[in-house]
Amino acid sequence: MTKQITRVWTFASDSNPNIQYQTLQYADGRKSCDCPGWCRRVAADGSRSCKHTRWVDLGTAKQHCLATHDYETHKTTNHINHAHYPIKSTPQLGQRKFAV
Repeated sequence: MTKQITRVWTFASDSNPNIQYQTLQYADGRKSCDCPGWCRRVAADGSRSCKHTRWVDLGTAKQHCLATHDYETHKTTNHINHAHYPIKSTPQLGQRKFAV
């Protein structure tokens, strides 16, 4: 079963600017991320969270992300004003690991 992705945010790692993480938002409103915080930490009820998904929930992801892509409007936006590090390459959505 494939979930429909509606939006993607790309964040730089705080510890290594050469590493980027992607946070996905699905059509049903769920979110996932490929950062270590999301992949390693699971709450007792089975839910997951990381700072990137919390930024999305709070509506502040735009201030922290390097780039975002909205699949509902087919619009790509680079947030140059908010980027702390230059984007070195476009992340490949099919080459990531995440748990939902």
